[in-house]
Amino acid sequence: MTGTGTARRPGAVVFDYGNVLYAWESHGALAGRRSARAWEEFVAEGEFSRWNEMADAGVPFDDILAALGRARPDRPDWADLLADYWRHFPDSLTGPVPGVGAVVDDLLDAGVRLYALTNFNHELFAAFGRPRVPQLERFSGIVVSGQEHLTKPDPAIFRVLLERYGLDAAGVLLVDDSPANTDAAAALGLATHLFRGAGCLRADLTDRGLLDALVD
Repeated sequence: MTGTGTARRPGAVVFDYGNVLYAWESHGALAGRRSARAWEEFVAEGEFSRWNEMADAGVPFDDILAALGRARPDRPDWADLLADYWRHFPDSLTGPVPGVGAVVDDLLDAGVRLYALTNFNHELFAAFGRPRVPQLERFSGIVVSGQEHLTKPDPAIFRVLLERYGLDAAGVLLVDDSPANTDAAAALGLATHLFRGAGCLRADLTDRGLLDALVD
């Protein structure tokens, strides 16, 4: 599945990290440690996405826990859950997304410039995210939201990527699993691919002239 974008062959491809390069499941951090029901209640009613976005934006963990405590003083168990989530964060990274590593290797072998743009707490990314994808060492640049205090889909973080690495938006293809992120990128003139699997991604990259067609 592809999003909107220009027809020209992109000169660079920008990959999201979570659930594109590597699988992330918030439940994984507490699976076997807390009940699934307790975590699902927190996600649904305790605004986990709000606190997680603050972490992605580089807000210190202690400040987030304090904000959660002020917002819901009646639920100290939720602050305990969130603290446990961060403590066991590595277990939320459940494995490489099938097939994507081979696509990345083929792009690198073809000389395509690759970048990463991820919503990720900078401390967690450095300790646990980056080491799990060795190909990142061959990327031409990486922008991590926690370092920038900006998160997708804010257009400002896309501009950081473009300006820092001297990229022309019309020559960049973003691969991301979030429609909000691909929509924001498209509004800035980037080509986009809404990620739904490695097979669709390879087909799109081939159609765009970034990978050679396979010969039987």
